[in-house]
Amino acid sequence: MSYKSAVLCLLAILLTGCAVSNVDRNFSLENNPDQGIVIASVSFDRIGSRNFQAMFYLDEDIPGAPVPARRLEALAEHATIRMGSQFKDSYGQVLAISLPAGRHTISSWRLVRSAGYTLSPSEKMVPLEFQVEAGKVQYIGNLHLNLAEGNNVLGLPVIADASPEIRDRQDRDLAIIRKKYPQFAGRTEIRLLPLGTWEGDGTTRRVIQPAVAVPVK
Repeated sequence: MSYKSAVLCLLAILLTGCAVSNVDRNFSLENNPDQGIVIASVSFDRIGSRNFQAMFYLDEDIPGAPVPARRLEALAEHATIRMGSQFKDSYGQVLAISLPAGRHTISSWRLVRSAGYTLSPSEKMVPLEFQVEAGKVQYIGNLHLNLAEGNNVLGLPVIADASPEIRDRQDRDLAIIRKKYPQFAGRTEIRLLPLGTWEGDGTTRRVIQPAVAVPVK
């Protein structure tokens, strides 16, 4: 494989799908009758930093899905600039996204550090499924990455491991949504994904991938 091909392959791994965006503040379900609103938060531990990005993959494993695979990200990015956190106890944000009615899944996760490596499951995860109903607003939970520190070959502390967990943070998350989207207040249903550690097949290990430097001619 050529150097250029290796770089492109790595970029494809890191950037599978596009990051989802929040619906507009004035979004109306009445004007989008085939859609439902899904509210979820994405976060990772404070022992990380804004150099990290946590990602959970949406509809990656559904052939012929009406929307392409996309990423739910912990920190919003605008013009390559990573924004701050909405939370005090972790890095993250709450998302309100519009999805067509039907079956959807959260299929995998990844932790990316802008300066060098990624952590991700080496085995395929068991997808977390949920249903979207047209005209309904639902909260599915907090998608969180628990981080663990270790030491690199120089003995310096690094983020060495991560494990995904589904948490119920509706008290925090829906308060943020009510301020931004008052039209969803009083109509949000709680339909949580299975709570607790997302184990996969039980033998998940983390893969660290070094950054690739592209030479400049």
